[in-house]
Amino acid sequence: MWVAADGTVVTIRPIRAEDLALEQEFVNGLSAHTGYQRLMSARRPSLEELVRFTDIDHERELAIVLSDDWQARGLGTKLLMSLVVAARSHGVRRLVGMTLSENRGMLALGRKLGFVRATDPRSATITNLTLDLAGGDTRQMTRPDDPATQA
Repeated sequence: MWVAADGTVVTIRPIRAEDLALEQEFVNGLSAHTGYQRLMSARRPSLEELVRFTDIDHERELAIVLSDDWQARGLGTKLLMSLVVAARSHGVRRLVGMTLSENRGMLALGRKLGFVRATDPRSATITNLTLDLAGGDTRQMTRPDDPATQA
């Protein structure tokens, strides 16, 4: 559980296969801009993709998407920091992700949490984000509830 600055209580848990209907509703409610940043395309996801988004291998996959009304409220920071802490506690040595090179919010969050940015060699529109969990500066990763690290 996490409490936003405005007092809103948010339950944080992994997505589950039985969340398919909730995921459909959530994705259908995303703005065109937010949907584009998630899918790296203007299209809407197919049912098969939504099933893949909800019935995932929690040991290998992660994604963070916030509806427009939750962006810039600290929830993305909380989610990513929690994922980093969980990955580290499970012995994961490196997190690697990708985002659109124009996704300023995700790029800023990655930078704040110590991810290294690199343009994808296959596409200038994609930026790869990498975080070495085996070493380096972990001050921000050790306290996911610290208000000083909230976006």
